[in-house]
Amino acid sequence: MTLKELSRNEQLALVALTEVAVISDRTITDTEVAQIEDIVDELGDDTFHELADEAESRFPDRSSLKAFLKTITNPDARELILGTVLSETLADTLPHEQAEFMDWLSREWAIQIKVSGILNETQEG
Repeated sequence: MTLKELSRNEQLALVALTEVAVISDRTITDTEVAQIEDIVDELGDDTFHELADEAESRFPDRSSLKAFLKTITNPDARELILGTVLSETLADTLPHEQAEFMDWLSREWAIQIKVSGILNETQEG
């Protein structure tokens, strides 16, 4: 599944979460810019900006975004969205070359990277 194959609401979730991830630390790094540009390239400039505007107006706070995110039910879409956002969020924790190498290795070995200890401890609603 690609970002382009996500439904409109799934794309909206992706863009809204991207904004949350980038805005949360009040700075944007070159790596984050590059990753956002990748999303823009895949979705298309017009679509991305329409979604960003919609996200800004529909989700004035985290509570409204959380309520919306509960409506995203496709497991493949959820995995793609979360993986994309985590990739953006964690991209600057390793130098770029190391991150690229580890990304290559995880694909080469077919290992799904899981983050533990930073996500909600309960998986229940």
